[in-house]
Amino acid sequence: MRQEKVFSHNPCNTEENNNDFRRLVLDDTDIVKPILKERLLRDYMFGRGDCEEAFKLFCNAFSVKSDAPVCVAVAKPKDANSYDELVYIINAIEKYFGDIVICTSIFDCVLVIIGEKEADNTEQILLTVTDFVKTNYKIDLFSVYSNVVPICDIPEVFARLKGCTEYLFYHESAGVICENLIRTGSDSNVLAPKYIGIENAVKSGNEQKTEILLSEFFNTLERDAPPPAVAKTYCLGLYVCIIRCCEAEKMDIYMRGIVSIQEGKSFRQIKNFIITQAMEIVHNNTPKGVAVYSSLIKDTMRIIDENIGNERLSLRWIAGSILYTNVDYLGKVFKKETGMNFSHYVMEKRMELAKDLIMGGKKDRIYEVAEKVGYGSNSQYFSQVFKKYTGISPLEYKEITRLSPTKQNNKRI
Repeated sequence: MRQEKVFSHNPCNTEENNNDFRRLVLDDTDIVKPILKERLLRDYMFGRGDCEEAFKLFCNAFSVKSDAPVCVAVAKPKDANSYDELVYIINAIEKYFGDIVICTSIFDCVLVIIGEKEADNTEQILLTVTDFVKTNYKIDLFSVYSNVVPICDIPEVFARLKGCTEYLFYHESAGVICENLIRTGSDSNVLAPKYIGIENAVKSGNEQKTEILLSEFFNTLERDAPPPAVAKTYCLGLYVCIIRCCEAEKMDIYMRGIVSIQEGKSFRQIKNFIITQAMEIVHNNTPKGVAVYSSLIKDTMRIIDENIGNERLSLRWIAGSILYTNVDYLGKVFKKETGMNFSHYVMEKRMELAKDLIMGGKKDRIYEVAEKVGYGSNSQYFSQVFKKYTGISPLEYKEITRLSPTKQNNKRI
């Protein structure tokens, strides 16, 4: 007849009872060991009950030193996940890591504590795990791991790593990265002032300026990498400014886009949504009769604006050094779309800029204005062109604007 093991509670013999508990639960029951191990570490990590006592019991029961060196990693599916997906990830981690202290699902991710033996290979093994779950389960995995730390520090380390997984928001693709390489940003005060400029560009139907300003906004946001919740707040502020420029009857439709931003899973997704909506409104706001230029001519006009003070600015220079296209072809297309030849267009741009500089009340001398608008040291030729364009010399124009500034405008005299 098989003799049953009996665990008798005898308050007078605590040491004997503890030994009986150890034999019954730890020594004789392999199934209970990992469950108890996980429970004790969870209690310690989350401060449940007497968490310090739980950690001591864990160390004593499983012969682990309280300062034992370990590596901590958190693996999180990129998209919405189910409990089954987390189980697949745990199985993959256990398949490739031989020295695991614990591997368990917590919240929406998997925590793995790796022993010292494989700590140096953590990144490579996690990359293997990432490829495995991608190939076999179609799961995109993002993993963050720590440097080697004492096991007693795992509550703080896990909290840091879990916070780092939020920065998956900025990553175009899943991957494996050490926490030291993730730049967790902070709130920035340089974004809000950009709202006004973007709103004005959208309202006026200026497609080129809107594209440039939106690009600057999102590049700054991605560079500073504020917490995702803060980034979404900035994006919401921008979006509200943009949709204020739409037609009144379409406001309700665009307002629904706020939910798309609030629920956006990635920076790229939100960025593309806002840009699409903005350019749609810009197009609707484009004044009637305003020409719609091809991308080639848009690029040419942009280069002209950026190099208006450059003496080398010419159709041949743009075609050969920047756009790498045939100069004759570019000249024909430019004339066809703008209604004027290249040199005349550049001259008008330079003369309007010169008028602005003279009217601005700055102390620039005429030769300094000539240099700023691309005529170099040839101020005499500049004066001749200016007089032909406006009907008066630069000095006369300057004197008129000085005596009667309120009557002057930027129109051609």
